Amino acid sequence: MATGTLIVSNWTDASFGLDVAHNFGQTTDISDVISLKNFANTEFCPRFLVDESDLVHIGAGLLGKRVYIISTSSPQHTRVELATRNFLIASAAKENGAERVVLVEPDLFFSAQDRGPHFLDHPQMTTADARKKFDGQPFSAKLYARMLRTAGVDQVVTVHNHKPEVLARIYREVYHDAGEQPPFISLDMAHIVANFILRTVSVEKHGSNLGFVAPDQGAADFVNRVKAFTGLQEAVMVVLEKTRLGQRNVEITSQEDLTLLRGREVFILDDMVRTGGTIASAIKFLAENPVSRPENIYFYCTHTYISPEGRENLNSPYLTEFITTNTLPNVLNRDDQGRLRRKIVVMKIENWIADALIHCLEEGQLPSERYGQACVPFADRYYRLDYSSRNTRRNRSVANQLSIPLR
Repeated sequence: MATGTLIVSNWTDASFGLDVAHNFGQTTDISDVISLKNFANTEFCPRFLVDESDLVHIGAGLLGKRVYIISTSSPQHTRVELATRNFLIASAAKENGAERVVLVEPDLFFSAQDRGPHFLDHPQMTTADARKKFDGQPFSAKLYARMLRTAGVDQVVTVHNHKPEVLARIYREVYHDAGEQPPFISLDMAHIVANFILRTVSVEKHGSNLGFVAPDQGAADFVNRVKAFTGLQEAVMVVLEKTRLGQRNVEITSQEDLTLLRGREVFILDDMVRTGGTIASAIKFLAENPVSRPENIYFYCTHTYISPEGRENLNSPYLTEFITTNTLPNVLNRDDQGRLRRKIVVMKIENWIADALIHCLEEGQLPSERYGQACVPFADRYYRLDYSSRNTRRNRSVANQLSIPLR
């Protein structure tokens, strides 16, 4: 662990935060670093635990230190409550002398609310109708960025943000004088997803049996990066088109040659699932289309909200396997997984987050250099697989090997 660095979390039993701290090398338990108090009137008051005998440096117990706040969802707290906790923890750190405060929030709060009626050059705000949809609402992503800065957060690190270029622009505007360190970093999962595919699916020479699918244009860049990281030159890629007909109703079409997917192992890749409606429609579209007819369909997303609606939509007979990460930790709960236990595989990425903090933020390496093409064969050291005993498709002795020949 780097000298002068503390890892804390915004709720006491945050397993993700505890595991990141452990992999970072912090031997002191988070509860011995910070006290997270709730008063009888429900107010939250964090307190960093410093040397009680030091009466000389009162108010400067964190002088020169770097503080990382690990923030994920919680079954006990709403996101609004957790956001408020982030503000208070960051403020406490800065007021006690911390040199730098970094919020590590894999699924960044309010980041899906990145549109406002006055943000005219947003890629999804090109028409008056699109702008009108958000008329009267707060520009929440920008407001969150402003409040984080006001509270003392110097930098925000997230994972596979759905519009990283938009969020990066928002944070550059809010943190206009941030210095050399970018105020917003979205860590890319592409190399890890590529590694998972290479080590767990039977890959024929040059990937001639693999197909990659983007469920909409917004996912195309990520899917293309995953395909490139695999190095499989004969794997194909198709981008579907999504038309939203209502809040819970989408139509999936494609202008591309779907015969490319016939008989292949097909991976649909996306950043998040809330209700699962879009993915369910995409899976059905490919499986029932007489032109495509893949051999198997796999779905990967980084951030998964395990809701009753999501479980129902993803319980498709056409879906071979559902792969996700634990950025939203309740995805590991077998009861929450419900019937999806038979198909779900969770990639636990705390070690990767810790590695990014050590090498990219502490040592200054660029994520693009740290997690480049050469890293793919070794990416399995950054994650562990978790799945229910109900998932009979996986052979545990194979799925947990640290290294499998790629080609």
